[in-house]
Amino acid sequence: MKKLIHHSLPITIYILRTYIIIGKMKKRYKRKRSGWMRRTSRIYLNGNVNKGKIEKLKAFLNLFKNIVNFCIVYFWASHDTQDNNLPGREFTGRIEARYGVTARLSQCAAKQAKEAVLSQNKLSKRKRRMPRLKSAIANLDSRFVTIEPFNGHFDMCLKFGSGVPDLIIPFNWTKHTNKFRNEGWVLSKSVRLGYNRRGLFVDLIFEKERPPLKEEGKVIGIDQGFNSMLVTSDGQVIGKELKEKIKKGGKRRKSWHHYIETETNWHLKELNLDNVNLISLENLKNVKRGKRGKFSRNVNRLLSFWLYAKVGKRLTQICEERGIRKRLKNPWKTSQRCAVCGNIDRRNRRGERFLCLSCGHADNADHNASKNLELLGLAGVYSLRSLKSEVCK
Repeated sequence: MKKLIHHSLPITIYILRTYIIIGKMKKRYKRKRSGWMRRTSRIYLNGNVNKGKIEKLKAFLNLFKNIVNFCIVYFWASHDTQDNNLPGREFTGRIEARYGVTARLSQCAAKQAKEAVLSQNKLSKRKRRMPRLKSAIANLDSRFVTIEPFNGHFDMCLKFGSGVPDLIIPFNWTKHTNKFRNEGWVLSKSVRLGYNRRGLFVDLIFEKERPPLKEEGKVIGIDQGFNSMLVTSDGQVIGKELKEKIKKGGKRRKSWHHYIETETNWHLKELNLDNVNLISLENLKNVKRGKRGKFSRNVNRLLSFWLYAKVGKRLTQICEERGIRKRLKNPWKTSQRCAVCGNIDRRNRRGERFLCLSCGHADNADHNASKNLELLGLAGVYSLRSLKSEVCK
């Protein structure tokens, strides 16, 4: 009898473990190419698909958006906001019964909802709010879509299934997608499907392994200014024409913001980063906070087009692709400190002109600030305050 109990105990434990795993159904999806760079290329499908297929996919996307929002409310109400494990079979079964979708699709919607909830953990507790999916967008992996060559007048096609309407959607490569293909980027098996005012679209995801970080090269400082988009410590001035283009735009409107964003991306291609291994960039997060009512209406309108966050994000991508390090620095007094003698005085700067009252050094104010940022990058400190303490030691 004792031998029977002894031999049956591991089997009993195995059965209990299996029952617990099946009951919870907690899965954690990991990317196959973890740590690789990711870029998206959007293709609009209106001209490639008939109206009936478009309506079917729009109806599916609206349903998917409702499921994701339902999952977000569930995760937020149950305070399941710390780990990225998905809910068990009991919850996904409720989604299947409520919305009439497959188990796979309910898991996919729950995963997208969990990612939206976990994104709030990056914020402070005072700023955390329950997210909400406003756009009809679905992140679909290889279980729901396959990308294959198309025999016909189109280059490729998307084949949907497993809960998504069983449709074949053809499309052609674009100039943007060909850029990634020619540069050795790998097309991911996952896509992002959605629609907006312009119509139905698919975001193709390209991945590429990160290049090794450069060990040799120079350090440059980059100042993001109002009159010129970027001024580097080695004398490059990028986007000086943007201010005049913004003035021609007239009143503030979203279409002009999109135009200026496109122009900034074009100007960033002029930035020469050869033989550079580190960029020292000022940290401008919340720089506009508390400035409401301090400037005239015209200046406020011009400041609204100062897309420093998007420029910084694009700079991060460029550095990532070239193996260049990027370090954010405190902009405190960088525009008032003389890069030659180190004198700090608010009277040194007058608009775009910098004239040191101590040593008489004259320079462009943005270029002088970029030289100070370069100094912070070389010293490996965050702000001029830290630089002072290092000197005292």
